[in-house]
Amino acid sequence: MDTAVIWIPADIDPVEPAVAKCLDHSRRRGYRLEGIVRGPWESVSWMVRNREVDVVIISDQAYVPLVSAFRIEVAGD
Repeated sequence: MDTAVIWIPADIDPVEPAVAKCLDHSRRRGYRLEGIVRGPWESVSWMVRNREVDVVIISDQAYVPLVSAFRIEVAGD
């Protein structure tokens, strides 16, 4: 079972719709959810680099970092 973290960028407001969308995505994929991180990309990328999680879930394609070698999934895709 893959582990996941939901990343909510700090500028998303309100956060509830994004969180609900990402939680549903995680549930449908059967991920073990490690948590929800709200803040800059660096606040979650270390979790992937340190192998604490396998995948980062985001609510919208617009929030995909420009440069990333990590596994990122957009909720709803």
